[in-house]
Amino acid sequence: MSIKNKKHSWSFDCSNELLERINKYKKINDIKYNQDFIIHLLDSILNLKPSTLNLLDKVCNEFKTTKEDILIPIIEKHINKTLKKQGVIKEKHKHTVKAENELLEVLKIIVDEFKNKPASERKFISPTFVYRYLMINSDKYRQKNYPVIKRVLAGFSDIDISFIKEYHKENNLVNNK
Repeated sequence: MSIKNKKHSWSFDCSNELLERINKYKKINDIKYNQDFIIHLLDSILNLKPSTLNLLDKVCNEFKTTKEDILIPIIEKHINKTLKKQGVIKEKHKHTVKAENELLEVLKIIVDEFKNKPASERKFISPTFVYRYLMINSDKYRQKNYPVIKRVLAGFSDIDISFIKEYHKENNLVNNK
């Protein structure tokens, strides 16, 4: 199991005071990424019993892996579970995730349709445009909540919309409000 192939992201809300403490800790210890933070915890802070370390070393040798590959997912799960209980991490509702994924597919179709049109007919993809597109094509696509469309297009979601930004850049399109 390679940690490098997985996409790790933490999203949580915290007070300004906590954010300042985290940033100060990162600066002092020269930590930039979540994975580095976990590795720092494993190397510097996490004190395991010698018998546990011996068993862990045995498992690592037997399966040809590292301590980080074994412990990072466990620690991340524990941290996320703890932060969710405390209300720091807000987990997305399953319907929101489904709506965002369906919207991603529609956005890809819209971009593909416009790439096939002449340059003069290509349009900027705004939340209002997507909302209208879904209304016009209601027989093909389910209607999406406008705030969901707006959030995804603003980049405040886990959805990768870089293909839309590239489309806008390639066609010199800007939002004419």
